[in-house]
Amino acid sequence: MESVSVKHEDGTIDTFQRAHVASELDPTRLERLYWDEIRRVTLGAARFSHGAIRVAGLWPVLLRFGPLVDGRRTIAGGLFALRPGGTISWQTSAEHTSVLVEGFAPLLQGPFWRVEAWFHDLVARRFLARVARETR
Repeated sequence: MESVSVKHEDGTIDTFQRAHVASELDPTRLERLYWDEIRRVTLGAARFSHGAIRVAGLWPVLLRFGPLVDGRRTIAGGLFALRPGGTISWQTSAEHTSVLVEGFAPLLQGPFWRVEAWFHDLVARRFLARVARETR
């Protein structure tokens, strides 16, 4: 798996995880697998529900998203966002499957950001391994 994270001077980040996994899964299915991995990694404490990642699927909203359009959701805010902005997307091709976060302004900064980046990387690794299993 290839993983790259870049933090920009304005505090936004881009992170990209990609694996050599050819898949014909559509973006909606890829997204569902990703949210399911968040639920699994957090042992059900964080779940995607009503367009947001919420504690136990209810409240509070950790991250809120816009509607899924062409495999991409805008990041609309939440407790873990310094401000609305950026996107998360899921992509697949004949050679690779990837998850990308672009232009996200995380609330956590400095060493605390490393924990959030580690978490995203863990979820992405599990997501990509699951896609590989489901496309065999």
